[in-house]
Amino acid sequence: MELLVFVSSHCPHCPKAVAIVKRVVSQYSDYDLRYKKIRAKTTEAKNLSPMYNIRVYPTVIFLNDDKEVLYTIDGVPGEKHLKDKIERLLGLKKSFWSKIFGG
Repeated sequence: MELLVFVSSHCPHCPKAVAIVKRVVSQYSDYDLRYKKIRAKTTEAKNLSPMYNIRVYPTVIFLNDDKEVLYTIDGVPGEKHLKDKIERLLGLKKSFWSKIFGG
């Protein structure tokens, strides 16, 4: 799984988002979790932003190995929320409903 962090050089919140993602992702290195920072004015961002419907900076996109979007966080992610979502998507944590109904 890969997290793309879309940032802008004019965004005062983007450095905090990158720092949180970097710190959290490092805790899951055994699970082949990676992140990549995508700067707004680059060619890569100009190609990817419309594809992933980026409208807010920062935005964190969770992608599976086939580059399909699994989840999106607009704005600075909370560390707890980010960890929770990563663990659920990696299958390390079950949702409340799956604990009750199975799955």
